[in-house]
Amino acid sequence: LLILRVGGGGEGGVVVVVTLRGGVSSLDLITGLGIDNALGFKVKPVYFTKTLDLRNALEKGDIDVAIIPAEFVAKMREAGSDTVILAVDFYQNQAVVVRDGVNATSLEDLEGRRLGVFRPTGTYAMFKAYMKTLYGIDVENYYKIVDLPPPQLVEAFHRGDIDAVVLWEPLVSKLVREAGGRILVEYRQLWSKWSGHVGSNGVMIVYAAQRGWAEEHRGLVEKLLKARARAAAIWNSEPETAERILVEKYQLSGEAAKLCRERLRMEEAETVTGELARNIEAVWTLARLGGYIKADPAQLARGAFWGGS
Repeated sequence: LLILRVGGGGEGGVVVVVTLRGGVSSLDLITGLGIDNALGFKVKPVYFTKTLDLRNALEKGDIDVAIIPAEFVAKMREAGSDTVILAVDFYQNQAVVVRDGVNATSLEDLEGRRLGVFRPTGTYAMFKAYMKTLYGIDVENYYKIVDLPPPQLVEAFHRGDIDAVVLWEPLVSKLVREAGGRILVEYRQLWSKWSGHVGSNGVMIVYAAQRGWAEEHRGLVEKLLKARARAAAIWNSEPETAERILVEKYQLSGEAAKLCRERLRMEEAETVTGELARNIEAVWTLARLGGYIKADPAQLARGAFWGGS
C-alpha cells in the first residue's frame, strides 16, 4: 500500500487522518464544514477499505491519525505498537437487523437462521462475547453464519439471502429505512445488560495516533481535538446540518439520515477522561471475552490514553 503525502506529517499545519470507507465519523463534519480551516490547520482525509492496510500505514508513519474502533487499538497495542487514544468519537451503534417477514422478537428466535456478519472485525468479536456472556450461546454453532464484507452484506440483505445481519451506522439506518429491515436488538442494550459495563453504552470509535507523532506535534493534536469536539457538538445540537451531510456523503435517504443521526451521539469531551478510560478498558475486556484480543486489558490500558502532558 502506497500513500502519497500532500503535506501531512504535521508539515505546514496539515494532518493526515484516515478512517475506514463507509463509516460515519466527526471527520465528515470537520472537513465538510471547514472546521479545520477555521482553527488554522488542515485535515487531509484518507479512506481505507481494510483495517490491516490502515494499521500498516499508521505504524509506518504514512498517516498521522486514525479513526478506528477502540478494540482495534487494543489489538495494535497487544502486538507491540505504541498507539495511543487521543479522544473518543462516539459509542456503540451496532445492531442486529432482521428482514421484513422474519418472525423473531429475540436473539434466541434466530437460532438456525442465516446471520450475516463480517468476521475480521471487533464488532463480530463483541457480538460473540455478548452472546456467550449474556445467553451462553456459541454463535458459530447457533446460527448459520454468512461471512461477507459490509457492502456485500447489504446486497445479500436486499436479495433475501440472509435473515438477519450484524452491522453499524450508517448501514443500520440504511437497511431499516430503505430495505424494510427492523432492529431486533442494539448493542447499547446488550452493553447495559452485561455485568462488566461502565456507563450506559460502550465506546466504539476513537481517534488514535502513534505516541511519537503525537508528542512531536502537540500543537496540531490540540487543534485536531478542538475541531473534533466542535464537530461533535454540531452533530448533537444541529440535526439538520448532520442529516444534510449524511445525505450528501453517504447517499442516504432523508429518513435514513434522520435515524442515523438519532442513533449516534458523539462524545463532546476533547480528551479521554477517567470515566471514558474505564469505559474503554471495559470494552477491551468484552473484546477479550470474544476472542479478539488475548492480553490483559488492564495491562494494555497502561499508557494508552493521551493526556497532552
